[in-house]
Amino acid sequence: MTVYEIVGGVILLVVALIIVVLTLLQHTHGQGLSGAINGSAQGGNTARLTPADQMLAKVTKVAGVIFFVVAIAACVLSSRMG
Repeated sequence: MTVYEIVGGVILLVVALIIVVLTLLQHTHGQGLSGAINGSAQGGNTARLTPADQMLAKVTKVAGVIFFVVAIAACVLSSRMG
């Protein structure tokens, strides 16, 4: 394993844990975890969310984008080196 693979794996693991924690912290308006995972009609309406919930949703989206960018970069780098 190269240093890039180890660093990429650690970053993916940390970001995945952050996504899980942020998803569990979000308020789902009484629909339980399935409402957070599957979404709901109220989930798209940000006017009913508190500022803290809006911030958690934005941070979760950013963490998701970081996760996919690092995953794609890790695949590209490992295919070029191997």
